[in-house]
Amino acid sequence: MGDETANNHYFRRLVRSEVLSLEEYSAGPASDSEGAVRISANENGFGPAPAVRDAVMSYINAGPGLYRYPNSSCGVLRDELSGKHGLPPEWFLVGNGLDDVISIIGMTFLDPGDEVLLPALSFVMYESAVRLPGANPVMIPMKPDMSIDVAAMASSVTSATKMIILCSPNNPTGTIVRTGEFVNLLDVLSSMPAQPLVVIDQAYAEFVDSGEDYPDVIGGIGDHNNIIVLRTFSKMSALAGLRIGYAIAHPTLLSYMYRVRHPYSVNTLAQVAALADIREESAAQHRLAAKRSIAASRERLEKFFEEEGVSFVRSYANFVFALYDLEVEDLANISAEMASEGIFARTLRYNDSDAQKAGMRLSIGTDEENERLIKTLRTILRRRREKISSARGRQDTTS
Repeated sequence: MGDETANNHYFRRLVRSEVLSLEEYSAGPASDSEGAVRISANENGFGPAPAVRDAVMSYINAGPGLYRYPNSSCGVLRDELSGKHGLPPEWFLVGNGLDDVISIIGMTFLDPGDEVLLPALSFVMYESAVRLPGANPVMIPMKPDMSIDVAAMASSVTSATKMIILCSPNNPTGTIVRTGEFVNLLDVLSSMPAQPLVVIDQAYAEFVDSGEDYPDVIGGIGDHNNIIVLRTFSKMSALAGLRIGYAIAHPTLLSYMYRVRHPYSVNTLAQVAALADIREESAAQHRLAAKRSIAASRERLEKFFEEEGVSFVRSYANFVFALYDLEVEDLANISAEMASEGIFARTLRYNDSDAQKAGMRLSIGTDEENERLIKTLRTILRRRREKISSARGRQDTTS
């Protein structure tokens, strides 16, 4: 025991103080066993389009070989992204998934002591990317409806604020930042002598219907030098296993990020798959079919929650945040019961008026997985109600 304690002290002395303040990322419970329902990572269960899979296999079978390093600048892909989004290629930086891009942003722009405004309940990797270079995350409480309080973020900007990070649709709540909210934020920042960077993560943007009040951030990015937009091929395009995402920003901002970005960070097969996903018309049709199916399944799940009287947040993404009015222990019990039935969702903790709360993020799976989820949850919730009712009956009898 003494040697172990001494070793721990030795190892801690070697580690940067910023790393000691971080927690290891946990992807949540999961299982690869046959029949398991994995709805913990917001994956698109429909998978990539057949044309995308064919492009990858064709490259493996007939390409120049995997012994070659990938195109470091992702030049061909950036040309395709240019055509897709209507901006010059130099407005794009491609990374090894958005986790990589977010890390690059933190290491490029943040100094020790800088402040970064974050939603209190959002993607956990933001806080890590802020803390690692020694900056300070400032958590802005969510609105009562669990959406991001953009107005509160705008009013919280100080001379120390270097960056504001928004996620829309927000992970894990599924809410969106609406056009008026975003415009008002930019108006407030425009009057400041040193405008903070605004990073808006749109990983789930393609799940939002075109008729929604959702700002066209990419279309107006040319008018704002302080905006960085994040997009990914992991979600709607279902290329999570290949890890490829990208940033859109003013070329001068990206030129500094390229100094931090690792060479050859995006593997060849990821680039091949992303190119096919953009170029192939059948891939667009595949994404549209998946989007419609996911939206229908999401609506059915939300209707189930309404019928059961379960708290949930109306979602614009491929997941639903629910059961967020429960104590941590209660939700942990429900999660454990689901896991015993082979269903693995993601439980996330957050602070609500100084009380520790938690909510469950449920990814929308295939039709079969969704039916199994609803059936299992209905049984668990019924047992829970019966248990609570029985406990109250005993309490009434003894009082």
